[in-house]
Amino acid sequence: MHTVGMREVPEYMRAVVLEAPYRIVVKKVRVPRPEKGWVLIRVGACGVCGSDVRYYMGENPWALHTLGVEEPMPPNVILGHEVAGRVVEVGDPAEARRVGEKVGIIAFNTCGTCHYCRRGLHNLCENTLHIGHDGRWRGWEYAPGGYADYMPVWSDKAHPLPGHIPYVEATQLDGLAVAVHAVERAGVRPGDSVLVIGSGAIGLMALQVAKVYGALKVLAVDVRDYPLDTAARLGADVTINAAREEVDRRVLEETGRGVDVVIDTVGGADTFVAGLISLARAGRYVLLAVKREKVTLDLTMLAGERVVTTSANNLFPEYTVAVNLLSSGRVKVKPFITHVFSLDDVEEAMNVAMRKEEYEAIKVVLVP
Repeated sequence: MHTVGMREVPEYMRAVVLEAPYRIVVKKVRVPRPEKGWVLIRVGACGVCGSDVRYYMGENPWALHTLGVEEPMPPNVILGHEVAGRVVEVGDPAEARRVGEKVGIIAFNTCGTCHYCRRGLHNLCENTLHIGHDGRWRGWEYAPGGYADYMPVWSDKAHPLPGHIPYVEATQLDGLAVAVHAVERAGVRPGDSVLVIGSGAIGLMALQVAKVYGALKVLAVDVRDYPLDTAARLGADVTINAAREEVDRRVLEETGRGVDVVIDTVGGADTFVAGLISLARAGRYVLLAVKREKVTLDLTMLAGERVVTTSANNLFPEYTVAVNLLSSGRVKVKPFITHVFSLDDVEEAMNVAMRKEEYEAIKVVLVP
């Protein structure tokens, strides 16, 4: 064992390794030692993201959402990127003061030299290394992730957290930063009306961020009552169950002309058409998810300067915005964290995350 201050970091740890589609195992692996520019954190909690479920099912959602290409899922990945914990070891003695610091994780790092990085669009860098994601970790026995007792991360991506934010809630900072980026992409302004399609964790945070940015009326859509009830508790002015009523008709009734902004966290052909019909002239439509589905549109649906775009990941400073929003209480995440499991129960956690309707689940979190 090696010692850091008064803490002892063991030589081995538990880690959940995705070996192949639908095959995850809790293994005993060596604790990685941080090199210069890195720190080692003791994981306090890690959220189960929808992308984790898609990796589990054999997809590679990072490549699809960011680059628009399909790439194979690599073996030996430790899943998990919605991470919060405490620094227990540093790779640079000059950072020894950070040992014991409570942190949330900005889960990706970029090359800094490509066309996109040089334009400040590091969220679109194709050379991204992403904690718990994709297949670009060359020379690593196990790609690092938060489904483990310990996790290495770049020092500058270990973001200090206020002490009053619990680890379980801090796991949602990654998604909250994504929601902030989407709202920024949508250009939400004071007085806007906003339609949020999908009342999962990202949608529930996006509706709250839209309110912070000045949205006057936020309408939340889902096909389940439980997340819609949660949306109402978190500030949605109108909730629409798309399984029981036509979204565009209800939007027209509520607004008289359509909404200024659509934030679509589902990204299916049906939601896209319904959302686009609901968009007012000069409105902005932001897709947070994309699927390989063909959509047939009448081009007049884009008339009147309607704008359709996508939102991928987030910019690094937007994580700080997320920390401030959560710390201040302007955005709340506890109401939608429905299930918490131990690391050893990861298969049950995945089962619940895949069958949300059956378990009335919204957000699942693992606690080592």
